[in-house]
Amino acid sequence: MNRRELLQLSAVSLAGLAAAPALARARKPRRWGVQAGTILKTLEADFEGTLRAVAAMGYKEIGTTGSFGRDPHYVRAQLDRFGLTSPNNHVAPKATYDSFQKWVRREVSTEANRAVYANSFSFDHVHATFEDGIRTSKILGQKYVMWAILLPNQIADRPTIDKHIKLFNELGDMCAREGLTFAFHNHDREFAKIGNDVILDLFLDNTDPDKVKFELDFYWATKAGADPLAYLKRYAGRTKLCHIKDITATGDFAAVGSGTLDVPALIKASDDAGIEHFLVEIDRSDDPMGAIRSSIQYLRKTIG
Repeated sequence: MNRRELLQLSAVSLAGLAAAPALARARKPRRWGVQAGTILKTLEADFEGTLRAVAAMGYKEIGTTGSFGRDPHYVRAQLDRFGLTSPNNHVAPKATYDSFQKWVRREVSTEANRAVYANSFSFDHVHATFEDGIRTSKILGQKYVMWAILLPNQIADRPTIDKHIKLFNELGDMCAREGLTFAFHNHDREFAKIGNDVILDLFLDNTDPDKVKFELDFYWATKAGADPLAYLKRYAGRTKLCHIKDITATGDFAAVGSGTLDVPALIKASDDAGIEHFLVEIDRSDDPMGAIRSSIQYLRKTIG
């Protein structure tokens, strides 16, 4: 081997050594999460056993629904016990959570349950609701304090939308003062138009980008006929969490990897957009635990 060949070999070896740490970082397993709304019935039946099973599947994070109607200190202790962390709180005061559980058990009507939720998130009560949510999130070690559902009457017309945009900015300020971050989550109705404007765009374009963040739900965006990839690109840096679920050809919910979405492309675009937390959510399933198990198996095999 002459001197030139030796220098070339040395350069290749050094380049390989330099690339090794980057490759190691790239191969580091992701901290996949699950949004607890998927498994609320299972959590109610066996809270600790369900958390144990979720952790055993390989999940590292769980997004909460308030503190599940329980003492948040107890919930935090169980998360710690099973090696789970929680990035986000879909704010749900105890009365709201308890009403939802009654609705799940068919003890109250849909209208009655929605009325309880609407009251908690009305202009008269929402600040107190989020004060409680902030206290809960601090105990649970969460960063994002979230508005989970915009009801139809909350986005029915432009004046009402404008009032909620103003409210979101206020909640953003409230959370920021406590060292936390306000965020909100979409369904399909936010992709409707008021005049020439998409409702979701109005919220994202007229709230403080530093204090009001967004959790993009891939399924609901697709269901509404929107392009989640386009939203990830347009609101890069603004979208900090995502809900990963799949959609069948007929528009039904599906476990991740079993539907029609290009999940790898969505995950790559999410990485490029700066998303921090990836949460599996299957809104309705005959076998919720089976659905989240097959979802993480697909994600770990396909993405890492």
